[in-house]
Amino acid sequence: MKTIAIANQKGGVGKTTVARNLAFFGIERGLRVLCVDLDPQKNFSKTLRALRERTLGDQGDELQSLTGSALFDGDAIELRPLVCSENAALVAADRELVDVASRPLEDLHGPRAALAKLAGDYDLCIIDTAPTLGNPLYAALIAADFVVCPCTMDQDAIDGLGDLFEDIARVQQLDWNADLVTLGLLANRVNTRRAFDRNALGQLRDELGAVVMEGVLYDRAATQYAKDRPVWRVQSGESQILAAREMKTVCSQIFDKAAI
Repeated sequence: MKTIAIANQKGGVGKTTVARNLAFFGIERGLRVLCVDLDPQKNFSKTLRALRERTLGDQGDELQSLTGSALFDGDAIELRPLVCSENAALVAADRELVDVASRPLEDLHGPRAALAKLAGDYDLCIIDTAPTLGNPLYAALIAADFVVCPCTMDQDAIDGLGDLFEDIARVQQLDWNADLVTLGLLANRVNTRRAFDRNALGQLRDELGAVVMEGVLYDRAATQYAKDRPVWRVQSGESQILAAREMKTVCSQIFDKAAI
């Protein structure tokens, strides 16, 4: 099982959008995909529950499934992820995730051990992360093989990239996860009609070079509407056609870089 964390401590940069579309991209390729929601806002969980409702209906067994906070018990976990379709399962976010920020350092390695225990049943794991620095982000980075960093072209998000990359480097340098690979910074919701967005993207490419992914997700209404399914499965129109093409291109690039 290969594990990809979608990470950025800034909220509203499109982490869940990228996570859900990557998950559906893998599912439609026939991969067994484990979706892990470590964000107490639970939006990734809502997407997978909607998939479950469409494919399996309400089977009443959700209370007996593994949750995000339980991953911190490491390989002592006993419950299983919630089956959402033939090829998809969910470790849902729960309210107890807000307590991760105060957990001791050794607990942050728990999710890695828990996912290793589950790895034989899945080909791909996608982790959606909370919009915060510190322990919640470290736990996801420790558990992942790869990290993708979505970023919108607003000044606050760009200014926060230094802290994000410092956290990634710390996880590697302290040997918490020395093999963690950054797949790239993904420019998201870029508005080509705004000079600031165009200039900011150009500046990021000049400063960070190959760290910035070649694919770009532009500001498309269709992407914002696709909450419970991939953008290429929502109602067709010009916005949807463009958004679908861009999203599939980005997903393909991420899969290629991770050799999935």
